[in-house]
Amino acid sequence: MNYGNTGTLLNSPFPALRAGKSDDRLSGRMIYYACAVCLAAMLTGCMGGGSNAVRYYLIDPTPIAGSGDSPTRNLSIEITDLHIPQYLERFQIVTRDGDNRLHLSENNQWGENLRKNLMRTLSQNLAGRLGTINIGTPLNPSASPPDYRIQVYINRFERDIDGIVKLGARWQVTSGSEQVLGTYSSDLDSGTSIEEGNYGAIVAAMQDLYAQLSAKIADTIVAERN
Repeated sequence: MNYGNTGTLLNSPFPALRAGKSDDRLSGRMIYYACAVCLAAMLTGCMGGGSNAVRYYLIDPTPIAGSGDSPTRNLSIEITDLHIPQYLERFQIVTRDGDNRLHLSENNQWGENLRKNLMRTLSQNLAGRLGTINIGTPLNPSASPPDYRIQVYINRFERDIDGIVKLGARWQVTSGSEQVLGTYSSDLDSGTSIEEGNYGAIVAAMQDLYAQLSAKIADTIVAERN
């Protein structure tokens, strides 16, 4: 019989003894394909195709354009601060989960710091309601001396256990000389229950409620003006 240098039987009539190299090539191909499948799965997850993809949301402005001859078009407003509860100071969207529990969604998050988002949106909503572009914030100060200053305190702003989105807030209006003109409050809700996990509808309801709050704040400024 003919043996190779390693003792492997060559030209053997027994297939099992001739299969060594062929088995090695088959194993190599199997490992290659397994690695390719794993890599494809990882890339799919990273590109957002997996079930755990994170979705990002914003509370966008919904202004109503003021008329060109609006009596408030030359007003200068300064939003001095906007406070939100500490439990909302996070990127995960928060909802109520019953028994005094909160649910933080890892897969549904705010696209930026919520407080900054709300302050910028309030500025744009007030600009539309009052017909003035002179709305200053700590993030974007106005060059004009303010006629009125506003501080806003958000007490709650989330979907409750009953599925209703609720917004509770109070705000204080002061004159340019920092005389307190009035303190106000409002409790708003979506009126209809939103299914748990439907974050698109939850954020849409939040945006609508925030537009209503902005309108109420604008109305108090108009009332003080008159």
